[in-house]
Amino acid sequence: MSTSRAQTVRDFLLPTRVTAWVRALAWASMFANALLIVTGGAVRLTGSGLGCPTWPRCTDASWTNTPEMGIHGYIEFGNRLLTFLLVAIALLTFLAVIRMRDRHPLFWKLAFAIGLGIIAQAVIGGIVVRTGLNPWLVGVHFVLSAVLVATAAVLVNRTRRASLGAVAERERAGQVPRDRGVVRGLGAVILVTTGLTIYLGTLVTGTGPHSGDSGEVARHTFDPYVITRVHVVPVYVLVAATTVAIVLAFLRRWPSAVRMMLVVLGVLLAAQAALGYWQFFNGVPIVAVGFHMAGAAAAAAIAMMTTEKMYAVSAPADHAPIAPAAPGSEGRGLTRV
Repeated sequence: MSTSRAQTVRDFLLPTRVTAWVRALAWASMFANALLIVTGGAVRLTGSGLGCPTWPRCTDASWTNTPEMGIHGYIEFGNRLLTFLLVAIALLTFLAVIRMRDRHPLFWKLAFAIGLGIIAQAVIGGIVVRTGLNPWLVGVHFVLSAVLVATAAVLVNRTRRASLGAVAERERAGQVPRDRGVVRGLGAVILVTTGLTIYLGTLVTGTGPHSGDSGEVARHTFDPYVITRVHVVPVYVLVAATTVAIVLAFLRRWPSAVRMMLVVLGVLLAAQAALGYWQFFNGVPIVAVGFHMAGAAAAAAIAMMTTEKMYAVSAPADHAPIAPAAPGSEGRGLTRV
């Protein structure tokens, strides 16, 4: 490879400014971690949780599944293989932001946290298998995935704001000086109640009929009706806070970026609530639970993106001065992120 070509490859993989490649990797990190939630749900709902009965090998004698293990082995091993994709994306993301660590110090910290979290996920997944799908650990496994999705969502927001002049302008600081406390308060409520909803949802699932394996698997001993009612308490608060935020956003003319995200969040919550009630009153069908878990992954991303934007536009005007990108100079949006 010639010196100039090697330099081009290096500048592409290890840029000194936020490029389309960096933004694409941020999006890939978010979607890949959300995909892990979806595939993990498939493992659970098809009873494939112990399709590979040990860890880190699939069996005591093989690193991979064998034909004798049937479809459950393929599903569980396929979910494990996804970890390698997540690691690859996390490594590329870290490399893509490391040379801009002085200008954007938060980026490499977020990328490093995501990579560390993926490794932790693999270890926790192994412990889950070795403990026979302990429902408490399964819940931790799910919640950590949701945290990784949310972390990647912050990286998506920040890289877009740091490299796209139009986005930087729409989400500039100091736009809601009169409503700063209200905006931030509602954002905090939205984020906290989303987290509580997701966590309590793991307790509901851990109590329900989908244990993750066809054999004897430990389950939570909560009363299904009671734990479901507990689960919906933060949902009511989340829906109320989002509704109030939407109304105020349009009445008080909050920035369009915030209004749009609040509406997206509101639609998602309405769909999740409708699906949750439908599955509760219809015997918790597998397909409905699967869509509900996918919706939880989406909620983690959208709630974090919404709250992060709410905090960005309500920051003091001098917190993050704008340096609009000149034509043809992609990557020179915010000078401080």
